[in-house]
Amino acid sequence: MPDQGIPDPFQHPDAVRFGRTAVIAVVGDLLSQHADAVVFPANRRGVLGAISTPGLIGLRSLGGSEIEREAMARAPLELGSAIVTGATGLESRGVQHVVHAVVHRALGEPARIEDVRRGIAATLVAADRARVRALAIPPLGVDSGPGRITPGPFFDALVEETVAALRRSTLRLDAVIVACRFADHAEAVHDRFSRSRDRAWTTQR
Repeated sequence: MPDQGIPDPFQHPDAVRFGRTAVIAVVGDLLSQHADAVVFPANRRGVLGAISTPGLIGLRSLGGSEIEREAMARAPLELGSAIVTGATGLESRGVQHVVHAVVHRALGEPARIEDVRRGIAATLVAADRARVRALAIPPLGVDSGPGRITPGPFFDALVEETVAALRRSTLRLDAVIVACRFADHAEAVHDRFSRSRDRAWTTQR
């Protein structure tokens, strides 16, 4: 990591703690977070399509073509899986790894909730195996069909699969940072994580 380092995630005022892992929902660009890995939504071919996620627009000018070539070399990718590539062009931002969550069947096709669920679980495992400390992830599936996607079910999938992964394994992630486009999305994600911790984590651990 560059000198900027990763601030203690537990000091974030809105951090929701799950054991050693702090989950934080923020409004902002994916690539502006203090994270050593970022998650890109991927399709089975590994092609970087039209990405509306904040921070990823204009990605190719930051080295996205090299990232794309590395992912495409491993195609066809399995739906609901995740692969880790290098982060060529993103190192100056502190990013060392890109986790490609395979949640789209084809370029431009909206993500299905069942693929997003599997993709989130696979992403967390892949990040852990790559020894990622802080992972920045967009709400997968929400930006895949502007004007047609109801975000609530995708927020639920993100929260439920993340909490389930943290419960059933010994993930070494210090932080999971959910980078949202809008304040109401970040608030909805935060509220869901808070309720999940109070309901399922505290009472059953």
